[in-house]
Amino acid sequence: MGRTTLKWEDVIQFEEVEGYGKEVWKHDNQYYIVNIEGGMMEDRVVYELPDELFALLESGERTIEDVSYRVQNDCWPPTEEEKLISQRNFIRKYPTSLIDFPENRELFSQEELEELIPIAEKIWIESKGKLPWNYVSPLEKGE
Repeated sequence: MGRTTLKWEDVIQFEEVEGYGKEVWKHDNQYYIVNIEGGMMEDRVVYELPDELFALLESGERTIEDVSYRVQNDCWPPTEEEKLISQRNFIRKYPTSLIDFPENRELFSQEELEELIPIAEKIWIESKGKLPWNYVSPLEKGE
């Protein structure tokens, strides 16, 4: 599995696999998936699509987005739980986001906030001199 040297012009000569919006193609018993990648300069990138991944796609066990992610990154996309864990770990590393993005506080228990908020406030004051004028500590409010 991996990126091929094939170009879009090559792939459109292959047999389109119906139902995937010109993203899955077949040629000589090999499946290919076409991802649009890049930022401002988007490009169509062609990957080999192993039979086992195509089977997961066809069965409905995985979506086209999941399979595209898998061929591009060699891993499945993170679950919602994994995203949450990653976000919590990031905030623990950079706790000042609890000050300027109060919605991040919802990711933590009151006990965790009691540990993190003093650290965040200290770092904020050390870097900016004082807390924002409209800041209300969640520890004072009892959030």
